Amino acid sequence: MRGRGMANGIGCRWGGCGRVLAWIVFPLCFVFPCRAEASLTLHVNYSGDAQLETAFQTAANTWQGLLTGYQDGFIEYRTGGSSATTGQVLSDIYIDAATSSIDGVGGTLGSAGWNQVARDASDYWLATDGQMTFDEEDLFSLSGDQLNSLILHEMGHVLGLGTLWTQNDLVSGSEFIGVEATAVWQSEFGQTGTPDIETEGGAGTAGGHWNENLNGSGLTGITDSLGRDMRDELMTGWLNPNSFLSELTLASFRDIGFTTANATAVPEPGSLVLLSALGIVVGIRRRAVQRRM
Repeated sequence: MRGRGMANGIGCRWGGCGRVLAWIVFPLCFVFPCRAEASLTLHVNYSGDAQLETAFQTAANTWQGLLTGYQDGFIEYRTGGSSATTGQVLSDIYIDAATSSIDGVGGTLGSAGWNQVARDASDYWLATDGQMTFDEEDLFSLSGDQLNSLILHEMGHVLGLGTLWTQNDLVSGSEFIGVEATAVWQSEFGQTGTPDIETEGGAGTAGGHWNENLNGSGLTGITDSLGRDMRDELMTGWLNPNSFLSELTLASFRDIGFTTANATAVPEPGSLVLLSALGIVVGIRRRAVQRRM
């Protein structure tokens, strides 16, 4: 077994919704070629306004294009409240989303994580159910692209980035030791060793994102083949302008049991420019330019 502990490594606070306009349940599924048995369908349960509905659909469609299925996915064990079925291939993930008053204007923008998991026949721990919470006092001050990016980031944590690393035995100290991500770290970013995990920012940021310098305000000096600095990667702990989703992030999903498309091969979903999106993190905080996630 890859992991022992079953606690979600990134704490998520869950509160009541804002004004309820409607209860929306939309199964979202795009079909993409994949080598695995299981394809991926995200079901987002949300009560709120039309702008957020659209943003949730955009994020779900994006992840369904990037994560094409599972390398195995045949479920042998599930936690008690999981929606998965033992003896069947996992194909559905259920996510509850809500807005809540978290900490007032200028603080945390959102938080997210899984709350139920399952283990497949290849010993990968996979998220089956999760939740996302967004600060209602900050949410509607974001631009459309920022909102889409925030939700895309938080949904990535529900799916397991930063939240299922330990359970899949992929963390050693402050390093991510997955084979796939390490290969990209060395070939695409020109680094030796293994990818660095964030150590600053406190609970909700440290340990669950790619590393930055100076709480996201300083360049790391680590750039990909297109010259983009890791400070601006989507799944780092602070929101910076001109952020991007890297092949490193997709490789890390392969390390936790997914199959993936190439980041540059997926069409831009609606108003979200995938490769120049605004990055966000598990416990996001906001300041003048950068926002901690």
